[in-house]
Amino acid sequence: MNKRTRENLLYMGEELLSRLKRPVLFFYLCVALGAGLVWGFQRVDAYLTPSYRIEEEGKIATASIVIPKIGVEAPIAFVDSTNPDDFLEPLKQGVAHFPSALPGEQGVSVLLGHSSPFGWLRDTYDDVFSNLNELEVSDRILITMNGTVNTYKVSGKVFLNRGQEIPLEYQLGDGQRILLISCWPPGIDNKRIIIQAEAA
Repeated sequence: MNKRTRENLLYMGEELLSRLKRPVLFFYLCVALGAGLVWGFQRVDAYLTPSYRIEEEGKIATASIVIPKIGVEAPIAFVDSTNPDDFLEPLKQGVAHFPSALPGEQGVSVLLGHSSPFGWLRDTYDDVFSNLNELEVSDRILITMNGTVNTYKVSGKVFLNRGQEIPLEYQLGDGQRILLISCWPPGIDNKRIIIQAEAA
């Protein structure tokens, strides 16, 4: 069993025990280990190299994301770090902004969110990005920053292997762009889905 698999299983066990605190969870973990299945909460890799940084402390008071087509409504937490461990708590509270351009500004804004398999024991935002695959070109994404609503329209979708570089054409551009990133398929930590959207 490789290191990443062990980390995922330990993380899954900690989450389950903290949520339900029932002995039957040990049985579930044993079954998952024996079957070689890694279900549950994925650890999101912050494998991107940030091109933009938040320059002013305290610049963001409130921010949220709404994706009408798939019923997503969540707060956005801004993480001023590229350490994957620093994203664990923010991802429990909603969507996490990876250090990059801010939504509504020129450049590429990167947003990370959890996904979980259908029927999984979910907390509030464990499945926030589970249905990204349903988004199609021209679907709307709304991001509110301090009361200002920024509208984006989906312009692309790509699936990558874990750790694979984001295509250069997704990273570059003169306008305002957002990238929504999650594990794929939902709850499995071996690929990534990326949704690209441009300011409308």
